Amino acid sequence: METEDTSNDQRGLERRQFCRSLAPVFLLASLSLIFAHPPYHGGLTASFILGFLVLSIICGILGRRWILVAVAVAPIVGIVGLSILLAIAFRHGGENEPPPVSNLRTINTAEVTYLSSSGGRYGTIEDLIAAKLLDDTFTGTKAAYNYTVTLDATSSGYTAEAVPASTEAGRYGYYSAPDAIVRYSTNTSLAPPTQAGKSVQ
Repeated sequence: METEDTSNDQRGLERRQFCRSLAPVFLLASLSLIFAHPPYHGGLTASFILGFLVLSIICGILGRRWILVAVAVAPIVGIVGLSILLAIAFRHGGENEPPPVSNLRTINTAEVTYLSSSGGRYGTIEDLIAAKLLDDTFTGTKAAYNYTVTLDATSSGYTAEAVPASTEAGRYGYYSAPDAIVRYSTNTSLAPPTQAGKSVQ
């Protein structure tokens, strides 16, 4: 009986020693992947990193190397936390951007595409719709705003505007040009104080 207990103790000691030797290897592998290939560079790399970190934690626990466990847990917490913060930031950014600003950006994108296929000429709202670069909702009131595109004499420039359909529909007006910067209306009554003609932050 004593011999069997001694044998079990010996095997347990060997397992702990084996895990102690493996834990730093897995940890070094995961940290090298983090610095060489950040997780957002690809799902496969992220999977390898996560796998190595989990193995580091398991081996660290079995080998009772608590410092290595803590070092392995830290990147997981950091990666998960960063992912959550980025998701919140992107989601809130989209929610906080007024619909007319988003729609003007859509018009800007459509104009760039139209320019490349029309011999260097920008198009009106109708032109963009005919080219299937915009949907026909832009011809009427869209998200409580009316949209227009005014071309210069040679169609080499344009001004896209978004104006509230009524005083109850929106407080501000916006416009954009080929530089794709969305600005507040130059009409002071349709812009925040001292912000007329300035870019929307």
